[in-house]
Amino acid sequence: MATRRSLFVTAGLAASAGLAAIPVAPLALRDRLPDPLATHWDGGGTPDGSSSFTVWLLVCGGIWLVLCGAAVITGLGGWGRRRTRAGFGALLGFGAGVTAGMIGSTLRANLDRASWREAGELGGGVIALVVLAAAAAALVGWLIGMTGSDATAPPPPGTPRLKVGAGQRAVWIGYVHNRLLAWLGGALAAAGAIGAPLVLLLPEPLTPGGPLGIPLVTLGLTGLVVLALSSARVTVDTRGLAVAFGPLGRPVRRIPRGRIAAAWAEDRSPAEAGGWGYRLGPKGTTVMLRGGECLVVQYDDGGRFAVSVDDAERGAALLNSLGEGPRAG
Repeated sequence: MATRRSLFVTAGLAASAGLAAIPVAPLALRDRLPDPLATHWDGGGTPDGSSSFTVWLLVCGGIWLVLCGAAVITGLGGWGRRRTRAGFGALLGFGAGVTAGMIGSTLRANLDRASWREAGELGGGVIALVVLAAAAAALVGWLIGMTGSDATAPPPPGTPRLKVGAGQRAVWIGYVHNRLLAWLGGALAAAGAIGAPLVLLLPEPLTPGGPLGIPLVTLGLTGLVVLALSSARVTVDTRGLAVAFGPLGRPVRRIPRGRIAAAWAEDRSPAEAGGWGYRLGPKGTTVMLRGGECLVVQYDDGGRFAVSVDDAERGAALLNSLGEGPRAG
């Protein structure tokens, strides 16, 4: 049975193997490389930046470790499920492809050059080849992760039920709102909106590519994301579960009734979920907008999704009852 321990063991072995493999080719070709190396190219493919051989290797290793960390975060969403392991394998394969492609293209451009300024161009064809190789590696990782079986954890005993009469249609709607996130998201979005005209109208450093332009745009986009995650409307009906985010009710996360094996109410804290917002953790995916009562559903493959909402037990009871009729048949 797959466990979280196997996740960390697998990630540790992959990270170690990658760190051991990264310097092999560069060290073998070091005598044919300039120092410093060309490590950055402009939009036209001409080298415009360099770094020492050692620093470049350290940066490559750091990028690989960051990508390994992203894969581990994905695996925490439920290592016992094949799809989670497949996502972990895909991210790990993609990271390996990107890192190998970056190293290979840099070596190719610098090989047998007198200085980094004479390095070869890095055009769109090379970048496209790296992306394709990374995608192929991600596919291999996905297929490897899909091997094995799902580890389905049983739902807690005594999941609630709600009596629904023959011919009756029942709908349950719950709401959750976090004022702090709403104010924070609104303030960040407003700052971005105010800064947008400055980015377009004022000279350096407030230009889209200037040192202040990118942070202002990022600030506004972050505010919109936080605002979208400040509230949610949770609906249970014959179609299943739907979670509509934000003041506009967009985006919407839908879980069809046919995928839901069981539902129940459970108290969770932000610490258990890994923080506020849309979180991936040991208990599956959690939409954590306030601590306390959460509506939890378990998929057929053992994965779990939870959303913090008031009156969660009634929504869970209706989900279980709706799943008994056509689903059982």
